[in-house]
Amino acid sequence: MRVNTIIVSSAVIILVGGWATLSWTQGQTTPSAAPAGTPAPPQASRDLSKWPLWPKQFYLSGQRGNEWLQRANGPDGRFIAGYVPALRVPLEAESYIRQVGAAIALAKAAKYFNDDKAAAKASQALLTLLLDTAPEDPSNPAIRIVTLPGGMTNRLGAAAALVQAIHELPQPGADLLDQADQLCNAIRRAQRTDGSLCCTDPGPDGKFAADDNETVNLYSGEALYALMRSQQHRPAAWKLDLVKNAVPYYQARWRSNKTLTLIPRHTAANAEAYLQTGDKAFADFVFEMNDWLCTFQYHQLDPQHPLWVGGFMSCVDGKPVKTPPHAISAAYAECLGDAARVARKAGDLQRWERYKGALERSLQFLLTLQYTDANCQHFNPEFRPFVVGAFHASNQDGNIRLDYTQQAVCAMVSYLTHVADIP
Repeated sequence: MRVNTIIVSSAVIILVGGWATLSWTQGQTTPSAAPAGTPAPPQASRDLSKWPLWPKQFYLSGQRGNEWLQRANGPDGRFIAGYVPALRVPLEAESYIRQVGAAIALAKAAKYFNDDKAAAKASQALLTLLLDTAPEDPSNPAIRIVTLPGGMTNRLGAAAALVQAIHELPQPGADLLDQADQLCNAIRRAQRTDGSLCCTDPGPDGKFAADDNETVNLYSGEALYALMRSQQHRPAAWKLDLVKNAVPYYQARWRSNKTLTLIPRHTAANAEAYLQTGDKAFADFVFEMNDWLCTFQYHQLDPQHPLWVGGFMSCVDGKPVKTPPHAISAAYAECLGDAARVARKAGDLQRWERYKGALERSLQFLLTLQYTDANCQHFNPEFRPFVVGAFHASNQDGNIRLDYTQQAVCAMVSYLTHVADIP
């Protein structure tokens, strides 16, 4: 059995290594639904020949994802929602927050890969997306809200994502920073006396419905993280105070109803707060969530499912259920990077090693979900630029959705920036 396991493990490594070979199809005639333009390769600034195997593969993977996001960005600043490769048609599902998330990923990639074109496209996308915001009161621009009709997006989550995107730009202008602060003021108004945030949108009568679990899990952490990111360029005492007041509420809420969905952005918010303040309460919540998260990862190689290792199980009633891992593992990978940063600053070597190992395994799993030239030979050459560099849903589902690639690129960049041991 040990010999078989070693053989299977070696095969997986060879397969992933082959998939990670970077090549590019240029000058092809593309269908009318294709994103316009093929970007020039990012500026070469690192000698990858001296890097260890896995950091090198993650670098190349993140670079491919960055290039796909640029191709997926159209002349109007908006991104293609995704593709159904089996049918060669664009994905019809549209999401404002995923659009902003793609701009976040491009902004992060622009900084790490020294890619001016990625920075320009991220800025262009943001300017387009900000057209769907406006001062709540034209005579008083201090509070800016997302103006999309109810049902098209979650306004708190959208405002939070926009703030994050602005503060991820390599050099955000004063006008953008002003708009980010105005959006932060809208987030500030959403906090209740118990520290929680109102995560729902007002109905036609102007009244707010009760928060449902999924909405809270998805968007409360986004809002808190947005405020902590805004501290980088526009620090304000109230932003940190709001997060401090919110943490006890969400920690108690999570303990009473543990779920994976809440972890990624609450980890990001608490990690950023700890790194800025050194307050142990923030670190403790990060550790509590991510110690639990690690129990959901496929650690051992299963010869029947060799590509599952590193991915994450599903959660039902707070317990792991062995289902095929999904591209959502990228969100967990990114938060493990945040948790590793906290463990390193706290001097917790045991957790640092645990989170780093879990992060590297999850990124290895994500490599198996990325389309590359090597695994796209069954597609016609003119169609390959639509898919090469993108991440698909799972090992059983080849559909591409914008957030799959966005989250994977963010996870790769986070690892390379903060965790990887590279020359």
